[in-house]
Amino acid sequence: MTLPKVLIFDINETLLDMDEMKQGLAPVLNGDETLVDLWFATLLHHSLVDIASGQFHDFIDIGAAALVMVAHSKDIEISQSDAKQTIKKYITALPPHADVKPALNALKDKGFTLVALSNSSINGLAEQLRFANIKDCFDHILSTETIHTYKPHASVYHWACNQVSALPSVVMMVAAHGWDVSGAKAAGLQTTFIERPGKTMYPLGLTPDYVLSTLTELANTLTSEC
Repeated sequence: MTLPKVLIFDINETLLDMDEMKQGLAPVLNGDETLVDLWFATLLHHSLVDIASGQFHDFIDIGAAALVMVAHSKDIEISQSDAKQTIKKYITALPPHADVKPALNALKDKGFTLVALSNSSINGLAEQLRFANIKDCFDHILSTETIHTYKPHASVYHWACNQVSALPSVVMMVAAHGWDVSGAKAAGLQTTFIERPGKTMYPLGLTPDYVLSTLTELANTLTSEC
């Protein structure tokens, strides 16, 4: 395997800790934090519906619609506008996992080009990275809002590669989501799956190049090969 020159990082859950999001959304779901995982899965599912049906809605609007749906399934009433405001309050105030900034700095020091790639909006993504104090770690910050489609569509990964003037074969996608890793692999990128707590690779997905527990392991693995 050729050593990658560019590392593209997913943001939510991969770099940012979603536990505070769970605590923030739980009150509107009768205090049930387990429903927050269902909400996030529903959000991702319906972003794929947008792709399949040729539509595009802002990611936070899909998130609000998903929250309304999950709440309704439990006989909880919440308006679309209230759902959106609740999500906005917490999604842009997530802390990074402890391993994130040291690993990004180590990789940057070794000359890797670092890219943030998210389904979140351009402004929302910038706020997230600023709050987490990791915005300056990245050479490029890319939102799928720019091209009106979502990961894991192949066009997203190819667009990201074009933005950094690199062939997919020397670009690595790093994510804690099996669907993201599998999508990037299908698009010709190298991939690393990060086993954040509760996360596992999609058993039927395309095999990643690395399966690692932390970004520290990724930094150690790649920098040792430089």
